[in-house]
Amino acid sequence: MRLFGSIAFLIILAQAFAFIFFYDLPSKLEEYSNATARMREEQGAMRNEANHLESERIALRSESNRLEEERLALESATLKLESEREALESAIHHSEMERSRLEQEKQLLEDERQSSEQERGALEDERQLSEQEREALEVVIHRSKLERLQFEREKQLLEQEREALREERERWEKAREDYYPRGAFWGGVLPAVDCRAYGKREYWGTLENIPEDWTDMNACMNMPVEIKGVSIRRPDRCSYAEGSPHIHGYWMVDWNQSDCKPWHREFHDTVRSQSDDWRPLNRTHAT
Repeated sequence: MRLFGSIAFLIILAQAFAFIFFYDLPSKLEEYSNATARMREEQGAMRNEANHLESERIALRSESNRLEEERLALESATLKLESEREALESAIHHSEMERSRLEQEKQLLEDERQSSEQERGALEDERQLSEQEREALEVVIHRSKLERLQFEREKQLLEQEREALREERERWEKAREDYYPRGAFWGGVLPAVDCRAYGKREYWGTLENIPEDWTDMNACMNMPVEIKGVSIRRPDRCSYAEGSPHIHGYWMVDWNQSDCKPWHREFHDTVRSQSDDWRPLNRTHAT
């Protein structure tokens, strides 16, 4: 029963819905047609809007490309302007340096002009003084001539005095040569045992037969001698020898003293033989 009740209820409910649906169907169809027409109009408008938007998008892309080209051109122009600005700054700096150089040259020229003016003034002053200097120079020349004449006279006097001095010296030398203890003699001049320096040896001798009017020291210091072929006017020194009443003279001789110069007797160049013997290969004598 319940099943039949449920089925009946469903049938009644379906009939009610069918009645309601089919009762309002024409109006629903009209509304659907109107809605479809509106939808088509809206779809056309949307397509037109989409086409319009696509055209604007294409135009915007073209505008963007144009703007990008303009941006690149502007960057290139900016770089060019920057390069031109740097070149202009360099040219300005160069012109400033050139202007400074020209200012320095101008200052140098001005200094040279002032120096030339000063030199010209100095030359003018010198020209004005030249006459006075010429007159003073003539006075100096005249004075120098007088001084030269006086110098010639003094020179002649000096020559005469020099000649007199030479004659006096010759007389004095002759008198000095004649001034020695006549009759005295050196009783043997002997060399010292040892050398005093390189190539030097001292010789000594005893003065004999001294005249009564001569002292021993004066006679010794004025007595000449000849040693190894060389005449010596007086000894280097005189003194009394210990334990001897006679005075001795001493001379330092630096000629013909080969035994006071060291020398090598022989040079030997040797090699060892197979028998361990040394034999000379070359012998050189050196003095």
